[in-house]
Amino acid sequence: MHPSYQALYRATVKSAATLGGALLQGMLARALARMPGEAQASTDVVERNLLADAATVLADHSAALLDSFPQALLAEFAHALAGGRGGALTFDSLPLLGEEQVRDNVDVLRVTQDVLEAVRPELGELESLLAAAQGPGTPGRHPLRPEVFVRALHRLVQQSPVAATVRRRWLRHLGAELGTELAGLYRELTATLRAHGVAAAAPAMAAAPPPSPERQTDLTVRELQRLLAGELDLAAPGNRPPFADTEFSATIPAAFEQLREMRQVDQVMQQLRQRQAAVPDPAGEGRSLLRNALLLQVRRPAQALALEVVRLMVDNLAADPRLLPAVQEAVRDLEPALMRLALADPRFFSERQHPARQLLEQATQRSLAWADEGAPGFAEFAGALREAVEALLDSRAVGPEVFQIALDTLQGAWAEAQPRGRRLREKAVRALLRAEQRNLLAERIAQQLAGRPEAAGAPAEVMSFLGGPWAQVMAQARLADRGGSDDPGGYAAAAATLLRSVQPALAMRVFPHRQALAERLRHGLASVDYLPAETQRWLSTFDVLQEHAAMETAPPALPETPAPPGDTWLAALEAHDSGFVPLPAVSSAAEHPVWPPELPGIDLQPGAWVDLLGATGWERWQLTWASPHGLLFMFTDATGTARSMTRRSLQDRLAGGSLRTVSAHTVVDGALDAVARVAWRNSV
Repeated sequence: MHPSYQALYRATVKSAATLGGALLQGMLARALARMPGEAQASTDVVERNLLADAATVLADHSAALLDSFPQALLAEFAHALAGGRGGALTFDSLPLLGEEQVRDNVDVLRVTQDVLEAVRPELGELESLLAAAQGPGTPGRHPLRPEVFVRALHRLVQQSPVAATVRRRWLRHLGAELGTELAGLYRELTATLRAHGVAAAAPAMAAAPPPSPERQTDLTVRELQRLLAGELDLAAPGNRPPFADTEFSATIPAAFEQLREMRQVDQVMQQLRQRQAAVPDPAGEGRSLLRNALLLQVRRPAQALALEVVRLMVDNLAADPRLLPAVQEAVRDLEPALMRLALADPRFFSERQHPARQLLEQATQRSLAWADEGAPGFAEFAGALREAVEALLDSRAVGPEVFQIALDTLQGAWAEAQPRGRRLREKAVRALLRAEQRNLLAERIAQQLAGRPEAAGAPAEVMSFLGGPWAQVMAQARLADRGGSDDPGGYAAAAATLLRSVQPALAMRVFPHRQALAERLRHGLASVDYLPAETQRWLSTFDVLQEHAAMETAPPALPETPAPPGDTWLAALEAHDSGFVPLPAVSSAAEHPVWPPELPGIDLQPGAWVDLLGATGWERWQLTWASPHGLLFMFTDATGTARSMTRRSLQDRLAGGSLRTVSAHTVVDGALDAVARVAWRNSV
């Protein structure tokens, strides 16, 4: 990201949130003007009454909705910045949805599709400018996408204390007006970006829909739910899968029949591999032949549906632009083994701990460590993955065991590649845990010091010191104390002495002890590796304050003293051990984080991959650890090098665009979510 564009990108997102009230106001005005007329025109008496009631209640709740919408919008912006998966439209959520929720999400998807069509030209132009401001790498992954606004509207409607029938009509009619209002907002943001000199580096690009599977499918949400619930197997009780959980669940004839079918599939697989070795098959004709051969082996509805899910999942994985070409090809080549497994184990993809799903997840997730195939370490990673795929294709085993063997082999190879990195990460985690524990205790100590009677008239510089570095000193001493002392190190007494020494009414009684106090302060700050130059600056400030307190004169103007840290503080050694990335310095209040309220939480979870803007450009990192209280986060790269940052730093970088999510959840989750979206679209 161009340095001058970071603040502009941040301001653009803030502007969208600030204008959310006006956006909803326009939607409300349009909806309230149209709903009564539509109610009168309805030939369905029941619908006429429901719609008229919904319009009346909407008018009554308009003020409350306008008050709540900015916060709902901010929550969805934060979710989108962290790469959230889009609410209930996920593969994993399907078994949990009842009929009412299915109907509700179909309404949300229908509104999203309508809004996208209404804003496509404006969205394309805006995204081309955002891509220029943000830099290459993650087009279309900004928080201003239409579905984010629809989710905010849905969140707002769902939180309203009205009947479900009213909420559904609110969403439908407000959603119908969102496209017009959002197009206007996009035009306004586009004009602002152009006025600041941002020019599109490429034609508008991100408004196009995602690539569709190679052929259409009639897959629906209800069918997926039945598969995941096992209902399709129950529909054919005489055809229990021969590879079930119990040893004697299948009859001997059924087992022989399965073996015969597997031999036929093995023959097709062998022919396919021979053909691929002799002549490349970029069009995938060989895989199509295999799919057709496997379909002939289907004996139960669950098998047919499982093969379709696997096909769609692999198609989505192989088309994912975040995966490098070598990884995409490995996924395509793995498809025959996965489809053969699906015949015997129709729901392997829905069981997170299944070895086949684990193999896919770990291989694709680890591959995100490299942004290009020429990066150091990728060739070794790709070679090990290729060997595992070859072994799976050569195997004639059908169950999960062969996938477990391949997974164990890959994990061993990966562990051997980074033994030093693992030790460094463990050292970093210890440093960060220690820092969080001390910071939490220091926060309580700072509050106690601020409440002391002597603190009422103390200079601001002294209170900044006590609430900042000295609270860290006292917390460190208490955590390290094993003797049960009330005041380990005498640091609480030193704080009381310092407070008296800088106030004219109390200073004479402690003035003779200034040198001892200075030594105590110096010793305490050294215990937390406080920088010597900063220590001397504080002591010099106290010297001036104490001199004038003793003479009962006003001190001269002192250099500006920083306020107690609102962010988590790390000692120098802790920062070194954890590769700490400090919060960027700001030159004015206008450059501080722009969110009107603070971003409502961070959705990033360990395992997420991000691009972090460094001194030489974008760098790829994985969030590998978050502290128990969410104050500190650690990232590692492909070499095992660790970087850490505070919660505030992570929030600011996400909001400002200098940290962007590549994958907030596993790539396989994303591929299965895409399967779910196909089913949702077919259900609209």
